[in-house]
Amino acid sequence: FIFSTSLSPAVLAAAREALRILDGDPLRVKRLQENAAYFCQCLSEHGIHASSESAIVPIIIGDEEKAMHAAEELFRQGIFLSAIRYPTVKKGSARLRASLMATHEPGELRDAAAKIAKILGR
Repeated sequence: FIFSTSLSPAVLAAAREALRILDGDPLRVKRLQENAAYFCQCLSEHGIHASSESAIVPIIIGDEEKAMHAAEELFRQGIFLSAIRYPTVKKGSARLRASLMATHEPGELRDAAAKIAKILGR
């Protein structure tokens, strides 16, 4: 039983390499934190409340169909955000989930926030 549910060697090797990369570049985490704060600020400037202290920024939409439509339209515009809906979250709290990277540039985050706002009618 234990051997059938353990992580694969490839997953463990990838995790080990990720830790090695982070250890060699401690500013990467700082850049990611700065990107998350900046993206939330950009969304706020468009009237969209979002906050996060991690690389995952939830943008609460509420309506599941609206969240799906927004995700599809953003994808057509080159922005991939997952639409998260019931049963993953409770009914009425559907959201878009932005996964940020340390390598995102401020202009990319600002443009993404503007496109999200436009699609959400803000």
